[in-house]
Parts: sequence; C-alpha cells; structure tokens
Amino acid sequence: MTHREINQQFAIHNHVEIVHILNELAKHRVLVNLETHEGIALVTAVLYVSGDRKFVCIDVSSDEETNQKIVDSKMVSFVTQSEIKVRWHSTHLQLVTAKDGLAFSLHVPSVIERVQRREYFRLYTPQGSNALICKIPVAEEKILEVVLVDMSAGGMGITYHGVANDVFVQGAILEGASIDFPEIGRMPMNLRVCGIWKSTTTKGGEQIHRVGLEFVGLSRGVANVIQRYMIQLEAERITPT
Repeated sequence: MTHREINQQFAIHNHVEIVHILNELAKHRVLVNLETHEGIALVTAVLYVSGDRKFVCIDVSSDEETNQKIVDSKMVSFVTQSEIKVRWHSTHLQLVTAKDGLAFSLHVPSVIERVQRREYFRLYTPQGSNALICKIPVAEEKILEVVLVDMSAGGMGITYHGVANDVFVQGAILEGASIDFPEIGRMPMNLRVCGIWKSTTTKGGEQIHRVGLEFVGLSRGVANVIQRYMIQLEAERITPT
C-alpha cells in the first residue's frame, strides 16, 4: 500500500489518535496481515507502542529467513483481520529485542486508514450499566434520553420506553442531539429518523419503541470518535473469552 492508495475519506493523521488505535490493536491481540512489496506474507499482531510513542513493535515469524526478507523489504503493508479494517505501511522495519523476545520495530505511521467492509456494517452496543445514552431535545428545555442498541458509521438504532414520542417522524431531522462516550465525553450531532419499527409491550405493560437514526453532517472529530469506538467494540467482539 502506498500513499497514493490511501483513501483520504478514511485517513487518520492525528498522532495521538493513531497511537490510541495501535494500542487498541495490541490490547485485543487483533490479527494483522503483513505483506512486503516483494510478496512475503505473515500473519502477525501489534505487541505494543513504545513509551515515547515513536515506535510500534510487531510480532515476528518463527522463521529467521522470513524475518530477514521482511527487514530487507523497501515497503511493508499492514491490514487487520477484522470487519473494520485498519491499514498502514512502513518503509523500514528493524529487528529488535522486545519485552518477550525478537520483534519488528517501525516508526508509528504518520497516517493510517480505517475502512469498514460496508458503510453500514452494524455492531451491537453494550447494554445495561455500560449502555450508550443519546440525549435528544424534544421540547423547550426537555431532553429525551434513549438507549443505543447498535451503531454503524452511518447511524444507529435506539430504543426508549413509555409513550411513543411524536418527535420520531420518518425523515425528521433531530438537531442538537449528543452521545456521551466513555473516556471521551459528549459528542454533539444531528440525526435523521430513517426507520420506525413496531413497538413491543413488556409483561408489565410498558411499551418499548425501536427507531433507526442516521447521522447528518458529522464533523471529522465526531466521526473519528465513532469509528474509534466501533474499532474497540469489534476488537472486544472477536477477542476469545
């Protein structure tokens, strides 16, 4: 992968953001396909990012000859084996002695690319005490709090209890909404109602409503937070328990 092939729509240039993503890959041991310009391939994983955040260490092959060919390569590309693809490349790898043996060391990339296989690939979001809450203004000084049940790069599904709220009309734009993301804070956004499903009633007689909402005109910063959160969810989903 070269700079020419990076899709700028999905490119991340912020160093802090890149380090965070690499740390998430290491934390969840997400498998990574390594491939050199010469065609040498290896399934590996991110081990850790150095304390000064300048270098990232990658697991090596058990075959010394393969490792040497990778080090000798002029271009090495990386792509994760997950629904949300994280891609980057390096022009120079070195073999170093890491915490648990040999590792490839490379500079933290100046740009990475995050791409989903499908724009609207959805991940179920945590429920209960870890559920994400979206706050939607519905009247003067009145806020409706709804629970997210799934999320994609394009929107989210929500549920709420009680009487059906007439703010949810097909095609309606909901301005001034926000979601509180863990460890990040409140992210503002506008939403469009794109689906209203039949409500269900619990055994206790309470109604539960399900609504599909589409993100409208997200800022780059908010879009990055959503993608980062989804990478974390996907990594947790594929991590063996």
